[in-house]
Amino acid sequence: MNVRKNLVTAAAGLMMALSGGQALAQFADCSTIGTIGAWANAGSCTQGDKIWTYTSSDNLAATVQVIFSSADPLEHTMQLVGFDNGPGANAWNIKYDIAVADPTLFYISDMFAGADNPVQTSALLKQVVGDPGGAFNIGVINGVEGPGSEKHGLHAPSLTVDESFSVGALGILLSVSNTYLETPVLVPTPGTLVLLAMGLGALGLSRRNRKLG
Repeated sequence: MNVRKNLVTAAAGLMMALSGGQALAQFADCSTIGTIGAWANAGSCTQGDKIWTYTSSDNLAATVQVIFSSADPLEHTMQLVGFDNGPGANAWNIKYDIAVADPTLFYISDMFAGADNPVQTSALLKQVVGDPGGAFNIGVINGVEGPGSEKHGLHAPSLTVDESFSVGALGILLSVSNTYLETPVLVPTPGTLVLLAMGLGALGLSRRNRKLG
């Protein structure tokens, strides 16, 4: 566990040192964004090496709370709270982009949807584009998270999300969340390249000896 934490810490340091620090500086820090209105006014904000861009022109109130958090430097979450304030059925929508600052260093590899719905019916659907593997949907029905609320094996420098969520009459939907994991791009080290060159040289020599024999 300590080894993994050290690797994550080192990755975070590399991330901030190499992943477009000057480019990130032009955006607000997501930790200073507390509401949909503030996010809409900022347009984009940064969380680690992630850039979150609000693209909605829809029906989430400006006072709805938005919480950006990181469990570790390679995991990023955006949670919406306080949108369900009435007793009747209702529906909402939000659109946003999430991108890594430098796709030569990291990419988005996993995505998770979450919905806190303790009473009655609710539905959450995220329509996502941007992954080289193609568009996909994930969602949560009645607050039950499972395989359908996750997407793995992505290799995306950025994703565009169109997210719709609703709750039935007399129901309550406390929050919805969006969690992303990122993975370092594997770049051969000089030592690895030397070993590869030695291996290829040995393979060529072996083939040459077989021909001479």
